[in-house]
Amino acid sequence: MGFAWKFGFWFGSWGSIIAVGLISPRIIPWSTFLYLLIPAGAGLILYGLMLNALAGKTLKRYGHMEIKKGIRKPDRLVTEGIYSCMRHPAQFGSIFFGMGIALLTMKLIAILYAGWVSMLALYFILSIEERETIELFGERYCEFMKNRKPFTFSYRCLQVGFAALKNNPKGENI
Repeated sequence: MGFAWKFGFWFGSWGSIIAVGLISPRIIPWSTFLYLLIPAGAGLILYGLMLNALAGKTLKRYGHMEIKKGIRKPDRLVTEGIYSCMRHPAQFGSIFFGMGIALLTMKLIAILYAGWVSMLALYFILSIEERETIELFGERYCEFMKNRKPFTFSYRCLQVGFAALKNNPKGENI
């Protein structure tokens, strides 16, 4: 499956959550949850963006035998940084991003819809992404799967991820 198809999946997921939020009626009263939903939504979006950024920068640094420009499939299995805690940090971040968007719409239908989209995304990750990665890295990835959860919601993972990027022995710019 190509990069464009995967990008389309995630962009379509987020776009559909926004569309459902725009067209659905307001069921949640403004005053009741306004002060809870906005910070929660913003927090989930921020956490999702951090996971995506950490995963991308870690793949760029550790995922290639030689430095390459642009977005490329890794040619090396990455087990450092954020990947020492979980197998799919970028995709996990994308799920949080979508849930955050739904909370910011402050519409119950969009929030429930985002839950269903998240379940579909989990299926996408664990069936399609995992299969492709096994094909790419074979037995090494199967061993990696035994030692890492697909997703972990923890502050420690973020710390490990940032520390791996901070450690810059080659003096590379990321």
